[in-house]
Amino acid sequence: MGSGERGVSLAEVTIVMVIIAMLITVTMTYTIPWLGREEMRGAIYQVQEYLQLARILAVSRNRSCQFVLNTATRQVQIYDLNDPASATDDILLYTLTIPASVAFARPDGGSAVTLAVISGTLYQATFTSSGGVSAGAGLIAMQGGDGSYRVNLYGAGGVRVEHWDGSAWVAGS
Repeated sequence: MGSGERGVSLAEVTIVMVIIAMLITVTMTYTIPWLGREEMRGAIYQVQEYLQLARILAVSRNRSCQFVLNTATRQVQIYDLNDPASATDDILLYTLTIPASVAFARPDGGSAVTLAVISGTLYQATFTSSGGVSAGAGLIAMQGGDGSYRVNLYGAGGVRVEHWDGSAWVAGS
């Protein structure tokens, strides 16, 4: 370079690049577990919302609605049972697919899903027009990210999310 000209040396560029790389590494160290945790929490709260939605639909339509969980395909579906007709004319209202990173499992060794069994990997809970559960009160437990969570469905139609704190189930996430 000529006299009076300024520039950046290779050493200065290298130092800046090393600092940027270190910042990215530190950021990713905290971001990746956070993403897994948020995906798990999102899944459990979506299941909770679909249980509540099935109940609300049963009350607002004044007829039974069914929450169906297929653990093999990872799908949740809500049906209007179109009472008192047969199962062949049930109306599919909503479908949700649970992320593949979330597993149906419990850290305390119990059954991951205790809703009423339809067959094999199909489970259901049926809500009456009054909002109660006529069949299928139980729980759905899922693991993923950094934790274990479950949704409890009570006979009166109430729904509650709990997380595993290492020794017991505790309300909330």
